[in-house]
Amino acid sequence: MKRFLYALLVVTLCMLTTSPLTVQAAEPVKLVMWWWGEQEAPGAQKWLDETIQLYQEKHPNVTIEEVLQSTDSLIPSFQSAMAAQEGPDIQYFWGGVWTLEFAWGGGVAPIDDLIPADELAHYINNFERTFDGKIWGVPWYLSGNPFVYNPSLFEKAGLDPKKPLETWDALIDACGKLRAINVIPISGGLKDGWFGGWLYSILGRQPHDSEKDIMAAVIGKTKFTDPKHVEWWKRLAELRDAGCWNEDINSLDYQQGMDRFVQGQAAMIFGNDTFLKGWADTMGSWDNIGVMLVPKYADGKMASQYIVTAQGLGITSWSKHKQEAADFLMFMHTQDRLNAWFQYTGVLPADDRLDVSLIEQPQLKQIYEWATTIPGPNLENFIPSMMDEQANFAGTQLLFAGEKTPEELAQMTQDVIDKWASQNPEALENFTKWAQ
Repeated sequence: MKRFLYALLVVTLCMLTTSPLTVQAAEPVKLVMWWWGEQEAPGAQKWLDETIQLYQEKHPNVTIEEVLQSTDSLIPSFQSAMAAQEGPDIQYFWGGVWTLEFAWGGGVAPIDDLIPADELAHYINNFERTFDGKIWGVPWYLSGNPFVYNPSLFEKAGLDPKKPLETWDALIDACGKLRAINVIPISGGLKDGWFGGWLYSILGRQPHDSEKDIMAAVIGKTKFTDPKHVEWWKRLAELRDAGCWNEDINSLDYQQGMDRFVQGQAAMIFGNDTFLKGWADTMGSWDNIGVMLVPKYADGKMASQYIVTAQGLGITSWSKHKQEAADFLMFMHTQDRLNAWFQYTGVLPADDRLDVSLIEQPQLKQIYEWATTIPGPNLENFIPSMMDEQANFAGTQLLFAGEKTPEELAQMTQDVIDKWASQNPEALENFTKWAQ
């Protein structure tokens, strides 16, 4: 009997060692991540390399391959991947329409099916990625638009560096004083188009109360030729006529326009807070940088807000490892990684768990206060990309070339929207649902 029981025990143990219930070593998983961000948040590459290494140490079965995209290749590369339904598991997306157009095209998986609600609640700016009751991406870091100035150049021009410009008249007056000492008042570069979209978001918002006002014109409830939509073109023309800009704005690209400010040739710039740490390092000190809200010309609610978006990441619809990808995105949002992100880049993460005691510079403390108390949407994220490219990008170039009037540019914008609506009925339907 004992021999029988012993034999039975041996057979049972053998069965258990080959049973599907036995814990096996985790299957190898490879995740591919296409991303962008080092361009506007220097230090992101170092942080990402370290984050991947730490994650792989905790999950030795997972390998993560990251590919940094150029600004020009980011969107076309993913469009090709989506058409082929193959490519990365994790993809970088700007907010709003720059995420949702790909979700509408079937390239992105809803994130709230993969990440718990109590975790998502810590992420900032989820609203930009929300459509039809689902969230279609994970915010990564914040990107806002302060009006940046050089205090020493203000002082040389007889302007008070401790008193930010608040009104449009004050801005026009400051342009004159800076021109009088042979300093470019505001620098910019429109050659590659991108800065034209920034100008629309920064200036076009002021007569309006929310992004819904802009979306109403997109879906045809109002018109871009209505006075409130024409006004920003007129104000941009005022700045041009007052000599506020570098005369070669159409000959410089986006980066070259910013370089004029960093090199001390220009006193002001419609900037991005992700650049501030790098600018301070290049200019030698944070003392060379001041930040203020954009001076007001109108009384819409958005005129008093700080423009801030969240750059983010999404999981592709074709990924075979969606949950593993989501787990890595959650790891990026652990407090250690959030704090390290800020320390490496000087850029605010899109998560309320950052240790705010790490923010030491007064300028960044001001940015954090604006971003968390008076945030306002980036309008580029709530219009079709066609409008940005064919109206805002092209239109600002035409305005500075003196080839079209503000009224003609508003009509051009309306023509672009009419063309977009007729060519993209499904997108129009999605925009209409989104605008509700």
